Amino acid sequence: MATKASLRTFTVQEANNAKSGQAGYKIVATGSNTGTAAVGVEYTSITSLHDDTTITTTSNDEAGFPNWAGQVVPKGITVYGRWNLVTIGGTAGLAIAYRG
Repeated sequence: MATKASLRTFTVQEANNAKSGQAGYKIVATGSNTGTAAVGVEYTSITSLHDDTTITTTSNDEAGFPNWAGQVVPKGITVYGRWNLVTIGGTAGLAIAYRG
């Protein structure tokens, strides 16, 4: 899939792939974050890799996807949304943040 500045410029097939996280991912450990996503790119899902993963998010659209503040997400659980920043906490937190 080609790199594009915004999901609005994707074909239907490319947009469906992007929703699935095929625009890349970032592994984030306790005490770190994804960095703010580029314009037109968001983190669309987060998968917890440890039982002590605490997730804090910043959203571009708080009405549709409210910010999270220290939500504990057990290992193996994936949450979906649209965030421009994901921060991981906990004593041994680890997660994969997928870009869309």
